[in-house]
Amino acid sequence: MAFKTFGMHHIGITVPDIEEGIAFFKAVFGAVDVFRTGAFHVDEEFMERKLGALATSSIKGLVFLKCGLGTSVELFEYAGDDRAAEPLRSSEIGGMHLCFEVDDVQLATKRLMALGVDVLDGPNHVEDGPLAGFSWIYFRAPWGLMLEVASFDKLGYEEVSSDRLWSARHAIPG
Repeated sequence: MAFKTFGMHHIGITVPDIEEGIAFFKAVFGAVDVFRTGAFHVDEEFMERKLGALATSSIKGLVFLKCGLGTSVELFEYAGDDRAAEPLRSSEIGGMHLCFEVDDVQLATKRLMALGVDVLDGPNHVEDGPLAGFSWIYFRAPWGLMLEVASFDKLGYEEVSSDRLWSARHAIPG
């Protein structure tokens, strides 16, 4: 039996301090705090069997953030798990990054640097291939999450494919 996929609703991220996470996403992306739940009071079986968390952990809170026109960001703060664990590097299995489309990666980079964010080398620009026209830079959230901002008008793959990746340019009317 098939089901229809509409798109990605949200990305859930565990942060060491939910208030720090909210402040970071607001400062960097202009995120809007849509709603918060507060602490969850559920049993160990729920934590393990429904959330894949350590059975003895608990949820201190969660918040949904709206970041522009794309997928929402959900931040979780847990208690009772290994809070000293380092985030996975991008090259490790399970490692990941989040990319936000912005109107100007150069201006975004200046803003990140003014905020004191750990910015990697760049901005970078792709000249050839399917990503031709893509400008980007990676940076880290205070707790180590790898993030990216990117801007582009048109990408190289669009010349040979009628399929299109999601882009704010397609989501904004007119």
